[in-house]
Amino acid sequence: MFSIRQLRSASTPTAATPASRRRGFTLPEVLISLTIAMVVISGAVAFSVQSWTTRRGWTVRETVDRDARFVGLSLARDVQEAGIAFTSTPVFASVDTYGDTLSILSVPYEPNEAGVYPIYNDGDTLPTYPPGGTCGATCIDFQKVNGTYDLAAGQLARLQVGSTRRLLLLTSVVDQPNNLFRVNFLDVDVLANRPSGLDSLLLMRSGTSIQRANIVMYYRDLSRNYLMRAQSLSSSGQPVGSVVASNVEAFQPRLLFTLGSEHATYSGIDADTTNDGNDIIGTKVRAKIRSTKSDPSVNGGQPIARWYEWKVAPRNLLYEKNRL
Repeated sequence: MFSIRQLRSASTPTAATPASRRRGFTLPEVLISLTIAMVVISGAVAFSVQSWTTRRGWTVRETVDRDARFVGLSLARDVQEAGIAFTSTPVFASVDTYGDTLSILSVPYEPNEAGVYPIYNDGDTLPTYPPGGTCGATCIDFQKVNGTYDLAAGQLARLQVGSTRRLLLLTSVVDQPNNLFRVNFLDVDVLANRPSGLDSLLLMRSGTSIQRANIVMYYRDLSRNYLMRAQSLSSSGQPVGSVVASNVEAFQPRLLFTLGSEHATYSGIDADTTNDGNDIIGTKVRAKIRSTKSDPSVNGGQPIARWYEWKVAPRNLLYEKNRL
């Protein structure tokens, strides 16, 4: 049997030895750990800030690129339509550039090609009418085709007199007896940088016709730095446009010609034979577009501006060159 003293000795814990005690961190270890933690945290914060700044910069730049993509797609779509049923001549081309303006002409298909209407023939034996129109200085009578016509006031039309061409802005179109209709047009010498009106042109009794024309114009609104797109002209002959892109600081259209030449516009009457209207094969457009947004962490807080360039070769112009 155990004695009481023996029981107490068995139940009383012995004193712990130094080796069995739990050991804590020393001061150097704590300092090293804090240093490592600060380095890791600082790196993570720096990476996060850099990523956030990069993303904000990307967002600002993306607004510019998005506007540029839209402008490029719009230009490509419209310039591709240049010359549909509208063969260019040295002095009257279907696509033109002048200053900061690009203009494109074609014949509409809805779904068939717009009608061609011959001039009223009064039966006189002389080949041409007296100076002016058939019913006034800005008035011409034409013959209906199948008893109808597809011209209306406010539309643009191509007047063809032999090999000579004029662009007319119709102010009124009215029915006349004997299967005729009468057009009145704006009395100006130039429309969209092309000859307009009659001037000294004599109308031929045979070989004169009129046909509806489509026009698309791109130009810059200087007061607001807007790039505008117009599909019609006002009663005074000015383009009536809508905004394609804002913050367009420069818009520089040029014409591309055969043999690799490039010109600000075309001319078939000067001594330079590399810039005739029927030698145009495409357009080159450069534009400087500025971001609509800015960010203090991007470009010093100033809006970003970028230059863009597009080249478009209308299918119809290439067809003309291959055919010739």
